[in-house]
Amino acid sequence: MSFLKALLFGFMSFCLSFSSNAQELKAEEIVAKHLASIGKADVRALVSNRVVTGLSQFTSKLPETKGGGKAVIVSDKENLYFMISLNSKEYPNDKVGFFKDKVSLPFVTAGARSPLGAFIADHKKLLDNGLFLGSMTERWVLLNPHYYGGKIKNAGSKEINGRKAYCIQFFPSDGGSTEFFIRLYFDAETFYHLRTEYHHVISPRQDTFGVLGRQAGTILDLVEYYGDFQTVEGLTLPYSYQVDFKTASTSGTFEYSWGVKVAGYYYNQKLAPDFYSFESKEK
Repeated sequence: MSFLKALLFGFMSFCLSFSSNAQELKAEEIVAKHLASIGKADVRALVSNRVVTGLSQFTSKLPETKGGGKAVIVSDKENLYFMISLNSKEYPNDKVGFFKDKVSLPFVTAGARSPLGAFIADHKKLLDNGLFLGSMTERWVLLNPHYYGGKIKNAGSKEINGRKAYCIQFFPSDGGSTEFFIRLYFDAETFYHLRTEYHHVISPRQDTFGVLGRQAGTILDLVEYYGDFQTVEGLTLPYSYQVDFKTASTSGTFEYSWGVKVAGYYYNQKLAPDFYSFESKEK
């Protein structure tokens, strides 16, 4: 009798354990664990701004191009300043800014933005909602208690690099669209933010009278990758960053990749009152 009781107890324990493991966390629980993975709340609260420095790199397949130089990311709760140098005549540098509710995306050459700048120009919510560059900045959407007006939803889990990762679907403050999806991925054990995927399907345009043929649809994929997490001064943040952009249509497939290898994070720096701007400070 005792053997049967023990067997039944073991079976019930297994079932309860299986049920608990099978039950996915709520999106808000994933966010809470992610914030804890960055650092204690009191340590995070001490940071008024961040300066990130490192090395940059860029590659593209068509046309085949390579470049590299230095990178700097400066941010506070209201501003983001991102600039990379690439040591190329055709593509000397790239700049992405968000300065007190205003998006700033300077042209790389006369009247033309880079593929990265062009994508962000068409999807400004990446900056408005604090998504771009993830937890590397003080504007990280999940550091904002109201997600800058956006909404989150648990989207299940998937395997990334052989490890389980939780997925959160993010809905921008304007509600987004059925053609544009944003998904955030977090390691199921550490809750580090591993990846953000932006997927946009542009539907073909319908034929119009007097126009032959129809414009083909386009698929745009921008993916940000984060890795090499290190703990410095009580905060655990990524020291490697890569963003890949792919556009596919009947005219061809084009792929681009930018990367930043972080040298260091610096907190609570004294910045000039007019620092957050790409305009020349020369008088």
